[in-house]
Amino acid sequence: MKTKRTGSSFNALRSARALESIFLFTTGKCNAKCAMCFYANDMEQKAPDLSFEEIKKLSESAGAFNRLWLSGGEPTLREDLPDIIELFYKNNQIKDINFPSNGIKTERIIQWLKRIRTRCPDCNVSISISFDGFGGTHDTQRGVPCFYQAAETLKRLDGEFKDDGRVIKNIATVITKYNVGEALDFMAWVYGRFNVTTHTIEAARGMTREDGVKVLTEKSLRDIQDKAAPYYLLYAKRIGEGMTMFRKRLTEFFYVGLYRAMYTIRAANLDKPAPWGMDCTAGETTLVIDYDGRFRACELRPPIGRVKDYGYNVREIMASGAMKQEIEAIGHGHRANCWCTHGCWIMSSMTFNPVKMIAKLIKSYGETKRLARPLEVTEERLRGMEEQYHLDRDKLAAIGIV
Repeated sequence: MKTKRTGSSFNALRSARALESIFLFTTGKCNAKCAMCFYANDMEQKAPDLSFEEIKKLSESAGAFNRLWLSGGEPTLREDLPDIIELFYKNNQIKDINFPSNGIKTERIIQWLKRIRTRCPDCNVSISISFDGFGGTHDTQRGVPCFYQAAETLKRLDGEFKDDGRVIKNIATVITKYNVGEALDFMAWVYGRFNVTTHTIEAARGMTREDGVKVLTEKSLRDIQDKAAPYYLLYAKRIGEGMTMFRKRLTEFFYVGLYRAMYTIRAANLDKPAPWGMDCTAGETTLVIDYDGRFRACELRPPIGRVKDYGYNVREIMASGAMKQEIEAIGHGHRANCWCTHGCWIMSSMTFNPVKMIAKLIKSYGETKRLARPLEVTEERLRGMEEQYHLDRDKLAAIGIV
């Protein structure tokens, strides 16, 4: 049965600031050893995960908010994750779930998404699979052999949820020294071989597990972004299939403008702090809860307290002196000069800066249109890349990709 995506929390622009997103690190366990992981030091503490009862108290005290961002560790290693998601759906009326995964546990991902769609029918689920490069490049960057497993997960997601508009299928690629040379080829191959909603390219952020993996500069990131821009016009066209002409145009404007605006802010802040051109709303509209019960205003800032010291009461945490001091220190970014490249916070902050956001979208959309060029994503080129990067076509065929 076909369903449409409606009611996303990003569809509503507002200036009044209140809790909109909780970033829940569901577990400190992971089945990969990613070279660029910014959370490796935290996971190495091997503290116990918050229990289901502790998370239940947090949910019951939070009130309504729009978006639950899952994180980790690897979220699929948390056995009671579907129960946790249902908890927030029932208690907090969430509209959107962001579900990142390395794609290793294919069957679990498929079965859990089916359960979430049944028990949380009015919620959009963005399932984002980490996919960093061709074959061995991906495996080297992720620290475990998982390229073909991630590819199978992506193929299964398309097969199982092809007509479900509330399951948004994404690919996230982090650019490092390992994959920078093949990033644009990989974008072409991904677009040609997988039916996903979008493919985001990320700069490694924070303190990485492996030293020296960050190789991008502002100039090189802008170059990649400019060359990748035409793919976002193609993704917008893919999303707009079946829509009226007016909705197609509107979707293209917001989709292309939003990603270009986010990428522009990222590039400007890669080498040195640079103003976003809008307030950062970390701590006002966002709460990060670590797997062990510490909390923060932003993933890239230090913890400022423990949820147990506030009786697991989210409202008390958001109104606490510790959070007020952190918001004051951040100063919407201006005072702390902590402008970052974190797409989640850029996106969330845009929502609460509506006038500036629209201005950014208009400019960014125009830039992307000017960068448009014909793209060659033919079967001949796709096969050529599979040969060039030594992919096993028998394995790809067994998965159903070729």
